[in-house]
Amino acid sequence: PVERAFQPGADPLARTISPEIQAQLIRIVQEALSNVRKHARAQRVWAGLHDWQGDLVLEIGDDGQGFDAQDVPELARYGLRGMRERAELIGADFQIVSQAGRGTIVRLVLPVTLEEGTPQ
Repeated sequence: PVERAFQPGADPLARTISPEIQAQLIRIVQEALSNVRKHARAQRVWAGLHDWQGDLVLEIGDDGQGFDAQDVPELARYGLRGMRERAELIGADFQIVSQAGRGTIVRLVLPVTLEEGTPQ
């Protein structure tokens, strides 16, 4: 099952995000979900999008087997590298939090400035 965890009271989608940034975010989510499907052996997957101190935070997590960065095969590293490069293109901080046996969280923190006339 897929769960969506959105923080009540915060509407991150009220901000205006350029189509280019939206496209990169979608591709990062697609790659993260593909990695879960291929490698995680997860029972549950969740995704969240929320405001945090003026930044937009996107998280995709699972309860799968997790991994140690040293144990990732070279071919699997391309997907992780691709997500990191996409995050850098849009000025986002990219983090992967994982431990063997404890699942994985992919987190992007994107500084977002409000455009004139955008609701706060």
